[in-house]
Amino acid sequence: MIATRTAAACLMVFCLASEGARAAECAPARLATVQTVSLPDGRITVPVTVEGHALSLLLDTGGVSTTVKWDTAKQMALPVKQATRPLAGVGGSMLNFTLAGQNFSLGELRVANKPIYVETRDLPDADGTLGPDILNEYDVEIDLVQGSLNLFSSGYCAPAEWTPTGSAVLAVDIAPGGHVRFPVKVDGATVIAVLDTGSTVTILGMQTAALLGIYPSSPGLELLRDTGRYRIYAYPFHTLEIGGVAVKNPRIAIATDGFIPSSDLVLGMDVLRQMRLAIAYGSRRLYVTGPRGN
Repeated sequence: MIATRTAAACLMVFCLASEGARAAECAPARLATVQTVSLPDGRITVPVTVEGHALSLLLDTGGVSTTVKWDTAKQMALPVKQATRPLAGVGGSMLNFTLAGQNFSLGELRVANKPIYVETRDLPDADGTLGPDILNEYDVEIDLVQGSLNLFSSGYCAPAEWTPTGSAVLAVDIAPGGHVRFPVKVDGATVIAVLDTGSTVTILGMQTAALLGIYPSSPGLELLRDTGRYRIYAYPFHTLEIGGVAVKNPRIAIATDGFIPSSDLVLGMDVLRQMRLAIAYGSRRLYVTGPRGN
């Protein structure tokens, strides 16, 4: 009987040790930690180094490729070359040139060589953008309250700090361009959202608004801006739910169709700024902790 109990105890210790070893094996390794800077419009920049030059890039999960402004490229005196794959930029512009820089690092992490596109946008508070072409090779934690960005090796298990009480875990779709798409609820109705840290505002198209029962003649719809080509409206929404995390009275603009490239809801920094997010690109999960969970 004593031998049996001893064997059972040994087996239990072995199992616990095995589980601990598997958890450690599965947990992603932290590869880089950097402090972010909040811009006046709510977006954030990340410090990087390109060929020994310290740059500040706008974190843009809603973009496609990492970019550097023309003026910044000229100041670095680095050659540019014709892009082998031109990209469509913001407002119908085309990105036809890439920076000939191979040494790119974010904190202590040296990033594998990627084409850095040169763009003509002004971006007065940043030297360019950090896009999904780099981000999607890692698990990315964005703490908008503490002001930090962490990159982890892409792993199946999430660190325990990503799932505190009051957090939400969502299965997401990663589009070919790296956009993170997932369902949210706006006043109880489900729509598809795109996570876009490069957008100052949260906005949806009029076609999606119609699915929520909102039309150009609806009471409460207020015209904010008329560009001549597009109209932007405000509307008194009550709740936005991201998994189990609820945002009360969210500021969600409505634009006439064509202003945003799809009928999805663009989830911008006006809603996200008080949250902690972790994007597990490899396992296609999004971890969200709202203001009360921080």
